[in-house]
Amino acid sequence: MRRHVPAGFLTFLCAFAFHSCSVHDVREEYSPGVDLPAAYSITRDGEETVAQWWEAFGDDGLNRTITTALNDNAALHQAWARLEQAGAVARQARSQRYPEVTVGAEASRSRASFNIGGELGERDVTSDLYSISIGAGYEVDLWGRIRSLEGAAAAGERASREDLDSAAMTLAARVAETWFSIAEQQQQVELLHQQVGVGETFLQLVEMRFALGQTAALDVYQQRQQLAATESQLPVAEARLALSRNLMAALLGRPAGGVLAEIPGPLPPLPPLPGAGVPADLLQLRPDVRAAFERIRSADHRLGAAVADRYPAVRLTAGTGYQWREIASVFDNWVYQLAAGLAAPIYDGKRRAEEVVRRRAILTEMLEGYRRFILEALREAEDALALELRHGEYVSNVARQVGLAGATLKQSRIRYGRGLSDYLPVTSALLALQRLERTELSGRREALSYRIQLHRALGGTWTADLVPPARIEPSQDKKGTP
Repeated sequence: MRRHVPAGFLTFLCAFAFHSCSVHDVREEYSPGVDLPAAYSITRDGEETVAQWWEAFGDDGLNRTITTALNDNAALHQAWARLEQAGAVARQARSQRYPEVTVGAEASRSRASFNIGGELGERDVTSDLYSISIGAGYEVDLWGRIRSLEGAAAAGERASREDLDSAAMTLAARVAETWFSIAEQQQQVELLHQQVGVGETFLQLVEMRFALGQTAALDVYQQRQQLAATESQLPVAEARLALSRNLMAALLGRPAGGVLAEIPGPLPPLPPLPGAGVPADLLQLRPDVRAAFERIRSADHRLGAAVADRYPAVRLTAGTGYQWREIASVFDNWVYQLAAGLAAPIYDGKRRAEEVVRRRAILTEMLEGYRRFILEALREAEDALALELRHGEYVSNVARQVGLAGATLKQSRIRYGRGLSDYLPVTSALLALQRLERTELSGRREALSYRIQLHRALGGTWTADLVPPARIEPSQDKKGTP
């Protein structure tokens, strides 16, 4: 016999399923809490920045090395895994919009003994019961609690993606800085070998003059001391080179101590200054700032869920199935159940109210964190621009000192050769020249490092093209289940 679902119940279900109101409005925009200046305090005209800023250095080896790091770095793989986790959480939250459907089957047998009395005595009665059922449950999102949790999870996923982009930007900057550090240390080792050679030549000249009685033993000792001072710098430079190579191997996801596939050449010249834009651009170009914004949205959504949790919850359940006592009578007895439940909190020791207070405090914390990230981003950009400008002046000054030190050494050698002075001015001039040569090399590398920091401080959009690396599957149990 055909049975009809009561029309009143369907009306009740539809009224709740399609009517949902919100008890908390999540804002679309949030004030940064910072009066951003119209321009940076240090402004210089710059060229348009290429999407992948490291390409401006014109070093194909650097380009390939950064690409390798973005594919193989373990920390970045962790960021991708965290993003996948956040995506799963967001999908779980979205699943609450749909009913939960379950299916079940049951078979039971019962046996009872009855004492009828008389000649019949005791009699056993055996009963079988079979059933198949399908059930569904659905929480009506009357106050927007489920919608708020879904919005919080979605914002959390976006924040996780911004964290990944920030990690990728940091990784690219670290690889570029390490690349130029290796290049500098290689050149420092070469320069020190050259300086040792120059010191040995000077020592031979002094020893020759001493053998001819043209100079004192003190001059020989002074030159030997100068040569020993230069030689003592070699182990330090070689150790720094090894450390930089080990760091590069770690950034590339390789064991330390191995041979790098790409070996840097000499330090390149500094590319033209990129355009810095205006401070307001940092809100869109810095992924750490964007991540802080998404965490505000997530906290705001969770506040809405906490507010909605203080209101009554409506849950609809429905079930249908068949029950029979004999296999031959399958599908003869159809049963169904429809129910609507209303649960309203009356007393919970202020637990829900305090959860709202906690969520409001978390939102305040996120807003302050957003302001802090903006201030930090602005400071980093200003610092990078200041270092870019002032360090360029420093490098020019050191280069001028190198020229003057070379002229001083030449004149002191002439005076010493003519017997107009002792050897101390020669030793002092040689030490000053060699120290300045090493300082100039370090200054050129620092200029490249400050340019990298400027690109990192200004952010960018190139991370939007990143794709997940090949998955590393976890170990599986005997049944093949992860």
